[in-house]
Amino acid sequence: MQKIYDKKYSIFKLDYWQGAKLVGKFLMPKLAPNQFIPENVISFNERKSVSKPEKHWLDFFIDDCLYETFWTYLKSRIKGLKKFAGIISTDYSMLPEMLPGQRIWNCTRNRIVAYCLQKKGFNVIPVASWCSKEDFDWCFDGLPEKSSIAISSNGCLSTPYGRKTLLTGVEELQRQKSPSKIIICGHSLAELEKYDNIMYYPSFSQRMDERIKNGK
Repeated sequence: MQKIYDKKYSIFKLDYWQGAKLVGKFLMPKLAPNQFIPENVISFNERKSVSKPEKHWLDFFIDDCLYETFWTYLKSRIKGLKKFAGIISTDYSMLPEMLPGQRIWNCTRNRIVAYCLQKKGFNVIPVASWCSKEDFDWCFDGLPEKSSIAISSNGCLSTPYGRKTLLTGVEELQRQKSPSKIIICGHSLAELEKYDNIMYYPSFSQRMDERIKNGK
């Protein structure tokens, strides 16, 4: 524990998960449950464009390169988000092209960020993500049960494999965590109509397309 306070180890961000209960195969922070339903969601890269942030929730369902430094400067970036109604936590990507360790690390970072936000008193909806069925024995670790959990369908619906992987993951998330709400950023899926705990809101690209369509 002493290394947490040693400046030469600060690059490892050991203090980020200090005090967390660590659970599962890879010891991810255990998150508190919530029953939040987000309204007026915008993305992290839009945060400076709204005049009344207290009326908006913020998400990170955008390209990783637009918020990679959020991890590095987490404590200072968090301070700038206090006016928002709530935060849908980070979604550092888990891609088939990544090494397994990279996917595990990005999933772990998502849990750590959500834990830090909860610890600071934010209204937080954690994010679930996965890449393949091989991830299912760890990728939901730390997520709360009977809680609102967010996911994104961005990039998943362009191929049959991606669609199948998304649907299989939703089924497994339902089984493991029994979420009160699964909040999906992106297009709706007819295959999920059998569930009564699914809700949707438009992604950043959907909102941009709508603005262009309306000439805004």
